[in-house]
Amino acid sequence: MSNRDNGFADMADYLGKLSQVDPKKVSMKSLENAANFYMQQLLPNIPKTLFKKTHMGEKVSVTISDDSVKVVFGQTAFYWRFPENGTVNQRAQHFASGTYEQNRATIEKLMTQDIIKLQEG
Repeated sequence: MSNRDNGFADMADYLGKLSQVDPKKVSMKSLENAANFYMQQLLPNIPKTLFKKTHMGEKVSVTISDDSVKVVFGQTAFYWRFPENGTVNQRAQHFASGTYEQNRATIEKLMTQDIIKLQEG
């Protein structure tokens, strides 16, 4: 029985390929792709203001820091939770969480597809 039949050599080759990839770079790229997709899906669902003020949809952006990727509402970040969660006088519209739930499978696929491609070689 040769050494190649026990699976250890195959696993060493596989793990060797994984160690040549910068996982942080790949995962940040995947997260950025998923965040951009989510933002594009979110924009049409953001409620419009009835006042002559800045619309929340104009301030949505993807921010990338050292170890995270976020979809943020910029200067209107404080106010997005009121239409999302509702208040005593305003019904909840759940535009952010609803958009995420509708697109959850695609977002998860985007977050993992680059990593899976690299693992497969």
